[in-house]
Amino acid sequence: MASEDNSSGRQADDVPSPTSALKWAAIAVLAVLAIYGLQGKTAAEGEVAALQGEVTSLRKTVDDAATARKASQDEIDRLKAAEADSRRQVDEGKADVSTAMAKVSELESKASALGKELEDLKSKLASAADDTSKLNAALDTANKAKADAEAAAGALRGEVDSLKVQLETAQKDLEAAKASAATLPAQPTSPAEATPAPATP
Repeated sequence: MASEDNSSGRQADDVPSPTSALKWAAIAVLAVLAIYGLQGKTAAEGEVAALQGEVTSLRKTVDDAATARKASQDEIDRLKAAEADSRRQVDEGKADVSTAMAKVSELESKASALGKELEDLKSKLASAADDTSKLNAALDTANKAKADAEAAAGALRGEVDSLKVQLETAQKDLEAAKASAATLPAQPTSPAEATPAPATP
């Protein structure tokens, strides 16, 4: 197994060709068969699978290393191009320093003016907030008065409805009394006439 480890180390250093990898796998299979015989076929197959997996892993490692190397080279090229571009921009920027400083001064003046305007706006906002608070208080009072008025109006409507019912009842009683009075006979003048005649329906 030590020779196999050394072989694996050499395979990691030197990229094996597919033929060489298969050759080593075949040698390992034959060695295992010679040691363990036919009874160790299952174990040999496992060893072969492990070796094949190791070969595949080594190939993947080599491919990954090549990909990483290419990516590193691409990154180096990109960084070199970025460095050259940065140097060019620095050279161009040196000519614009005075213009940039003038712009900075102008922007500082504008920022100062905007700061004053902001303070004025904050003061107006505080005043507006105070006015809003007062208006909200007045609105709450008006809403309460409206609710009270609506409650009073509801109570009045109830009283009016009650009075209407009482008036209708009184009118009905009055009409009934009038109808009853119309059907009553005249006052009798003698005891014989004291018994009233039956009322017509």
